[in-house]
Amino acid sequence: MATMNYKCPNCDGPLTFNPDKQLFCCEFCLGEFSPAQVQQMSAEKEQRETYDEREVKHAEQVSQEAKAQGVEGDDGEYPVSYTCPSCGAEVVTTSTTAATTCFYCYNPVVLGSRLSGEFNPDRVVPFELSKEKAMDRFLAMCGKKWFLPKGFAGKQQFEKLNGVYFPYWFADEQKTAHLAATGKKIRTWRSGNKEYTETRIFHVVRGGNVIIKNVFERALKNESREMLQSVHPYDLSKAQPFAMSYLSGFQAEKRDLDKKDVEPIIEQKMHEYAEQALKNTMDGYDVIETESFNERTDLSAYTYNLLPVWMVTYKFKDDIIPYAINGQTGKAYGKLPVAMGKLAAFSAILALIVFVIVVLGGMLFL
Repeated sequence: MATMNYKCPNCDGPLTFNPDKQLFCCEFCLGEFSPAQVQQMSAEKEQRETYDEREVKHAEQVSQEAKAQGVEGDDGEYPVSYTCPSCGAEVVTTSTTAATTCFYCYNPVVLGSRLSGEFNPDRVVPFELSKEKAMDRFLAMCGKKWFLPKGFAGKQQFEKLNGVYFPYWFADEQKTAHLAATGKKIRTWRSGNKEYTETRIFHVVRGGNVIIKNVFERALKNESREMLQSVHPYDLSKAQPFAMSYLSGFQAEKRDLDKKDVEPIIEQKMHEYAEQALKNTMDGYDVIETESFNERTDLSAYTYNLLPVWMVTYKFKDDIIPYAINGQTGKAYGKLPVAMGKLAAFSAILALIVFVIVVLGGMLFL
């Protein structure tokens, strides 16, 4: 499989995407280049290079040998190796990794053909939150938590914060829908010592065209669904047509779930959203009970997108706990550890304060 990195045309140093500037930057000569410039340079480079069949065969051979020997990673993925285009070292990844960093020369490596053909994304939302800002937000949040273990909320703990592009399926649909429901208006009043309730019942009908946009589902099997769903929403108006160059300097995963795999989940969401959209037009009722709901999908469009997430894992006792931060908005998700000693001490102090208040309060009535 072809590997590539993006080099500065001035000094040949590695180019990485800078979320703060929305430009590709070289840390050696401080050169800055727009996405359009980098994409043009990449296209010219691809025209000059030939496809290395030996590397493809080697990667496939390593993968097949790993499968034959039963060698697999902790997540059940078979390892695949490729050659770093900068230093020639062997880069070992899982079968879904599409961009990574060479552990020897630390240059970004994009595994180009991982995202080619049917796996080529339609759009990418670039990182807007830099690593430093993501870390600052996380540490600021930690500063508000009283019961974190000592030394947990330190920058050294989160130096391995990684920017990862995760794959998602998004769907837009236009439906013709019809809803029949029972609407109830309830009035309650009292007269003397009696309470009266009046319920008026109406037959309510709504119908028309319903347009639903940006219903999403993750496109990767092995990642936590709760975690990847919880960092949403993203502003897709800022999505860009996909280009490999956006992956330089970050990790990226290719999808291993097809449209047909997520379609039932998305269609169920669409069904619920369409019904709720018609219910929302039934104003003035205290209770609305659906009698029947019919729908027909007139237009449907699915797109495959890469979305930015800052990821960090930390070890607490015997658990490895992941934490995720939306790379565009900064919305965070994760379960923080609790120092039971601090919690026990706080509970003891609180119990003592309550005891003292009770004792002093009792003495006032002696």
